Amino acid sequence: MNAIEQIPQVQTSLRSKWQYYLLDALIAALGSLFITGIIYYWHLYPLVKDVVIVQLLWVIILATMCSRYAAIIGTIVTFLSFDYLLVPPLYTLRIVDPVQWVNLGLFLIIALFTSQLAGSIRHNAEVARKNQQELRILYEVMRVCAATDDLEEQLDIIALSTVRVFSSLGVRQCAIFTPDQDNTFKVRADAPIHINEFEPTMCELQAVQAAFTHNTRVVVADEKVPHSLLYLIPLKIGSHVSCVLSLHIHDGVAWLANEDKLQAELEKDSEEAQFFWTFIDQVRSILERSFLHQQLAA
Repeated sequence: MNAIEQIPQVQTSLRSKWQYYLLDALIAALGSLFITGIIYYWHLYPLVKDVVIVQLLWVIILATMCSRYAAIIGTIVTFLSFDYLLVPPLYTLRIVDPVQWVNLGLFLIIALFTSQLAGSIRHNAEVARKNQQELRILYEVMRVCAATDDLEEQLDIIALSTVRVFSSLGVRQCAIFTPDQDNTFKVRADAPIHINEFEPTMCELQAVQAAFTHNTRVVVADEKVPHSLLYLIPLKIGSHVSCVLSLHIHDGVAWLANEDKLQAELEKDSEEAQFFWTFIDQVRSILERSFLHQQLAA
């Protein structure tokens, strides 16, 4: 269990992108107006010619701490508010002095270029950090599974790891089903650990049967918990399906709700969706070696 707890979790946000855009826009606009207001109230311009550098520093902070979108909004708000409050004629967006046109134009160009550059550096750093975390997750799962040759222990590790890694996506429970000789499915491993034995519902068993028989992913409503669903993923080992991974998802990300949304997310090259299937492929690879080892040992 201690080894499982060392496996990192996928970090994701439950807020949608438009909420982030709205928050970034508010921060950028209010911050830019506040700085321009201070300059206006204390009559710092044009007494201090280089006071515009403060606005440029604010744009850089927005690009590095928030996003390029926030930096662009901050640049535009700064340009307009500076023109309206500080550049004669005041309280209008008209600019009479050509020198002021040049100054504000240079500020706009430099601020936009700087925000793009700082935003790109921040984005690349975030991508590198996320890739490093995902590689560590895959490595830790492989390492923990490789520490034992017992198939049952490896199945337990996979179930526990899946719940831990993807709990932020809404995965609350994981079970691994395998068929008996009479094609009756039984639970070989489940997570999290409960005092009582895990008992699948008839609906889940039917969905497992359908996923196994047709070698296709199945999404059905969870009878146990309202507003939840079961995601059944057949794991094809070699030339045939050997087991079915059952995920109980509650309050999860939207793209796990059905196959159409998942496919759309994959087509958009979503990093979260891509890693989800990379993880599932690694699970399949681990199970393939484990089942093969069990057959050779028998």
